[in-house]
Amino acid sequence: MVNDVFLSNLVPHMYKSEFDDRAADFLSHYCKEALEKPMPVPIEDIARHQLHMAILEVHLSEDLSILGQTCFTDGLAEIYDPENDEYREIPIKGGTMLIDPDTFLKRNFGTKRNTIAHECVHWVYHRRYYIAANRLGNKQSIAYREPAGIGYDTLPKKWSDEDWMEWQANNIAPRILMPKQTVGKAFQMVLDRSKENSFVSAGLVSKGKWVIEQFAGFYQVSKQSAAIRLQELGYLS
Repeated sequence: MVNDVFLSNLVPHMYKSEFDDRAADFLSHYCKEALEKPMPVPIEDIARHQLHMAILEVHLSEDLSILGQTCFTDGLAEIYDPENDEYREIPIKGGTMLIDPDTFLKRNFGTKRNTIAHECVHWVYHRRYYIAANRLGNKQSIAYREPAGIGYDTLPKKWSDEDWMEWQANNIAPRILMPKQTVGKAFQMVLDRSKENSFVSAGLVSKGKWVIEQFAGFYQVSKQSAAIRLQELGYLS
């Protein structure tokens, strides 16, 4: 019980209203220019060269129910071997991010980028929790696996420490890729371009759909993530 209380104290306390600030703090350390001008955040480069994480692409589940995994300590990680249709364990070094290649192949590039950002959030904000859990020996702490199909506000009825941290990573990751400080400029840029697009002008393509697609393409995120971000910031009615 004492150990559980101690571990809970290592979970960062955040309100949803703080998530944009947390994303800005992340970028101020690792990509300041993304706070000054619209640009696709080089999240994989940040993970590899600034957070010094190794990124390994391996299948994590048979049905893509797990998109990514952060390994905080040395140990064994479970992977899925599609050739032999079996799960097995492989040795992994702490500081390794596992990404299922089907995250890109069966979904899209934006989903892969969001998964990398998600795992970066875990590494930056939640590493102390998992390292402490490993030392105390009362929680499985080598990794935290990111399940597929969980949205921004998908919340359990009763929250565990892991639920809180997953909620934080779910919300901060897209804010890192689409920072509040530049979204307005990017949106206006795309809006201006829509006026010059002959298909939009002729009514052959929905302006709203075109804007979301172009915005998503600019930031290299999924269309769903782009639409949610624009809506929550009040750019889409």
